Amino acid sequence: MSSYQASFPCADYVGVLPSLSALTFVSTRLAIAQMLVVFSFVWPFFNYDLVVPGNTMEVNFLPVFVAALLVPEVTLREGWSLVLAMPVFAVALIWANPTAPLRLAIGIVPLYFVLNLTRYLRERGRELIPPNLAYRSLQVFVGFCVAQAVQFQLFPVIPAWLTTALMNIVPRYSGTPYDEFGIRGVQGWASEPAGAALMCIAFALVAIYQRPDKRWSVLALLTLLLLLNKSVYCLVLTVPVGLYCISSMRRKLHSLFAIVPMTVAFALYVGASERLADFHSSVLTDGLNSESNRELMRFAQILTPFQQFPHIYTPPVVFDSMVAEPMGLLPLVVGYGSVLGVVWLVYVLWRNFPRRQVRLRPLMLVAAFALLIMAPPDLIPSVVALAVFLAPRNQQAASVGVSTER
Repeated sequence: MSSYQASFPCADYVGVLPSLSALTFVSTRLAIAQMLVVFSFVWPFFNYDLVVPGNTMEVNFLPVFVAALLVPEVTLREGWSLVLAMPVFAVALIWANPTAPLRLAIGIVPLYFVLNLTRYLRERGRELIPPNLAYRSLQVFVGFCVAQAVQFQLFPVIPAWLTTALMNIVPRYSGTPYDEFGIRGVQGWASEPAGAALMCIAFALVAIYQRPDKRWSVLALLTLLLLLNKSVYCLVLTVPVGLYCISSMRRKLHSLFAIVPMTVAFALYVGASERLADFHSSVLTDGLNSESNRELMRFAQILTPFQQFPHIYTPPVVFDSMVAEPMGLLPLVVGYGSVLGVVWLVYVLWRNFPRRQVRLRPLMLVAAFALLIMAPPDLIPSVVALAVFLAPRNQQAASVGVSTER
């Protein structure tokens, strides 16, 4: 008996659990999940009618949900966020409209999962977004916007087959200008100019985070995009990025001098912008009432949930058929989750808030403002941009980033 036990030592069973875990193809599942998130970061607007015929709902969040199902060990690694989210869904299920729980899931799950995935990868010395991908994506997107501007205003440069393909792939993609007067700008491969602005701001923030030495090139690309895109979103989000670049200059006297031409350029753009003039005209004609002025529809989607807080948000119907659902993650959780929604969001942001890397906090605030207030809650580029700044960074990678900036 003793010889039989000696031939089967207990130490032989130590490697059983890792071996069983290896049978689940952890590395493969993780790589696929990361690929799905990266795809949604670079190309968030995809017409899923090609996948599910007859589908009219935008489901740009779907790849992230698939990724979350692929790696449950990553999805379920942070318990308190899940515990705090459950009462939020219960409140929406009991007191809000029938679609509120689904809308909350679309807003909460991507941020929760992408934060977990980013932390999980960084604990292993890896990054969610490959190096230079965000910067190259910004370059390609702005270059395509230049081609669109030339196509619309000068002469054809985009092949007809590419335009047809984009009209089939991208929801609401247009092969012609939005209006005959050129008030609204180009959209790239986004579904509208505002979406293009939010995408590029996310690209820019991640690019500066990964390559601080490229910040001036990124600012130049954003400025060119602003001239082509013409959206108010692009203007509002480009200005703080420019201020960050100026404030990061080594000599503060040079920073003060740089603010002067930036202020003059901003004033000239605002004064000459046909888009802002059209907005001002609509306010004078239709007033400040969002029920009569379509230009203020998004402001109503952002502000109205706060006006009804702490009561559960009841979205008004405007223009006879349009339902003013919350815009931005903060209005969403405030409107449909009430106090419990605010508690969940505060906990998630507090838990992941970077207590180091002070130099990056201004850009982190820009990313937070874009996702929490301006972007649809399921716009994955905005989710990824905030997660990149919030999740703790590998110390070795951080030191490399600082040395690169110097």
